[in-house]
Amino acid sequence: MALGPGQSPITQGTQDILEVADIMNDLLITRNGTVCLILKTSSVNFDLLSEDEQDIKIASFGSMVNSLDFPLQILIETKKINISKYADFLDTMDTPDLSPGLKRQFTVYKQFIRNLITNKEILDKRFMIVIPYRTGTSVAPNATIEQKQKLIESATGYLYPKKYHVIKMLKGMSLEAEQMSNSEIAKYLYSVYNPADSIRLDDLPQIYV
Repeated sequence: MALGPGQSPITQGTQDILEVADIMNDLLITRNGTVCLILKTSSVNFDLLSEDEQDIKIASFGSMVNSLDFPLQILIETKKINISKYADFLDTMDTPDLSPGLKRQFTVYKQFIRNLITNKEILDKRFMIVIPYRTGTSVAPNATIEQKQKLIESATGYLYPKKYHVIKMLKGMSLEAEQMSNSEIAKYLYSVYNPADSIRLDDLPQIYV
């Protein structure tokens, strides 16, 4: 493709620009030597809780924060969801076995979904907690697997007790948390930098799998 005036050829890929050095043992390694453990968590609709339940959640969250003696990052991702295919699927459903009353309710439900698509944005939220460990050793582009494995080993003894502590505190808030795997981290990073693409694990660079 011909370049326009003032344009320079692209010589770097996204992976060359990212601060991610590798993903190993379900941990993310950055180029500055920080090893990150990432927890994906469940969520709760705070607005649907009673006032007492809201107070309990706030107090539990405060207890968790006050119990921390290490840094962490709470990452909230919000995405628009297109549910038009679901609405089309509902339109194709055959419901001969439903009673007249259920058929009416089903029709109302389909119209509700159509109105929802037309009048409002459907959003999905994902919550993650990142626990970092700074090794103090930068990761060179040509670093070997053995060198990276040493960083992982030095970080594991620090990160895993923190992980179990956070999971326990979240459970006290009736929230579930689970450590993200290599493939889950890779898919997440891919989706962030390629939002318009569908993700297939086979398409991801081998370094992240």
